[in-house]
Amino acid sequence: MRSEYNEELLKIKEEILLMSTITEKMLSDSVFALNSKDVELAKTVIDRDDLVDAKEIELQLVVSKIIATQGPVATDLRRLASTYKIITNLERIADLAVNISKRVIELAEEVYMKPLIDIPLECELAEKLLKLSIQAFISEDISRLREVVDLENEIDDTNEAINSECMAYMMKDTKNIHQGTVFCLIGGYLERIGDHATNIFETVFYIVTGDYIDFNDLDEQTISEILGLEQTQK
Repeated sequence: MRSEYNEELLKIKEEILLMSTITEKMLSDSVFALNSKDVELAKTVIDRDDLVDAKEIELQLVVSKIIATQGPVATDLRRLASTYKIITNLERIADLAVNISKRVIELAEEVYMKPLIDIPLECELAEKLLKLSIQAFISEDISRLREVVDLENEIDDTNEAINSECMAYMMKDTKNIHQGTVFCLIGGYLERIGDHATNIFETVFYIVTGDYIDFNDLDEQTISEILGLEQTQK
């Protein structure tokens, strides 16, 4: 019975990794399409959302079946129940990539008021955070907690820089108001993607430790204490 459960858990992790790979590609393609004004690529991102939605439903059914048939308790139940949250966060990231792609289509006929620098940077940071969080789930390893917190802060700072710069352009010329507003929206989408990626790592933290912590409440001393305790337990 235990061997069967372990095999099923491994399959779930493999499927979540696949779902994450699709989602990450949607994210990177959406911002690439924005930067290159590639409307056709943006449309493919929108179409791929159906794959993520189908995978979400499939995985929820698989997890529910295991819980119903295996009767897991304690850590096993915590691990399985937590996968619902991870799946949901991935689906929402895909939705936000779709939102970015829709804005690509909206701006297709416009000449950008400035070269895009901070938006691709924010996307890279969000991708890195998502990859890190999914790998933490696969390996059930929270040792990169500090890096997660730093990345989330970088994403927030970059989003603020986007908002400030766009506001300056809009104040300089009212013709920039529509485009500046759209770029602010996209920065906000990427900031939310970072939040969802952080939520995934918070869920992994709960799986590993049994404690839920809002990473917004963490200071450097607390992070050091958590990592020190984790290292001692190993």
